[in-house]
Amino acid sequence: GEMTLDAAPFTEILWRQEGGVLTLALNRPQKRNAINSLMLAELIFALEQCADDESVRVVVIRGTEKGFCPGDDLSGMGEVPAEYAATLQHPVTHAALQACLMALAKPTIAAIHGFAFGVGLDLAMACDFRIAHEQAQLRDQRVIERGMHAVTGCAWFQPRAMGVTRALEFLILGKALSGQDAAEAGMVTMAVSDSAFEQAVADMANRLANAPTKAIGLMKRQIYTGLNLKHSDFMDFAAPLISEVSIEDRQEGIAAFLEKRPPNFSGR
Repeated sequence: GEMTLDAAPFTEILWRQEGGVLTLALNRPQKRNAINSLMLAELIFALEQCADDESVRVVVIRGTEKGFCPGDDLSGMGEVPAEYAATLQHPVTHAALQACLMALAKPTIAAIHGFAFGVGLDLAMACDFRIAHEQAQLRDQRVIERGMHAVTGCAWFQPRAMGVTRALEFLILGKALSGQDAAEAGMVTMAVSDSAFEQAVADMANRLANAPTKAIGLMKRQIYTGLNLKHSDFMDFAAPLISEVSIEDRQEGIAAFLEKRPPNFSGR
């Protein structure tokens, strides 16, 4: 039969849904949560499943135990089991995982503690919001140390997040940034102290879980599509989206304003 989120035999991630918040936790603590092919497949599967699930209003991606993610598992990526290969709409690649996150018509949050390196950081960059522990270490390629130049998205994300000058320094000189530095550089949404981290993640997730999900999805689509369009082409792309504003939450927002009360958004 069809695999569903609640029946999926996950081994490399943990998932839990509380209200509108779906949390996907990278769970290979013996490898510090390094990514292998099965983890990629499980993440892509979970994102495909929740895309059409109206009960999911926000997705949080995080790591278990010591940190977020150190990148790919250099000891081997392994095979993708047949049940995933047969079920997925996307190939099992970093490009597809990032595309799933950016195309998801709901907000996503990366919760970064400990460390996020290489494709682990690229995974976080593909999320809409990044909450970092202020002591977390964020680093991408170290071209001048390793002779490696990644083709996994960092050179697309970082100039857009940090500006070209900072991105060249970060990606070529390979300087690690603390969560605090990353917030100041524009790479993460906010950096918070150790004691405030879990509450900050929960607060952001709950705020977004009670927000007008469809409207967020349409705004997100405009932002990511517009990165690659000149203004006139963007305006042509965006104009028809106004036809989608018969969404219930728009009416609720107007009614709440007129009735001087807080809105109660359904996400529809």
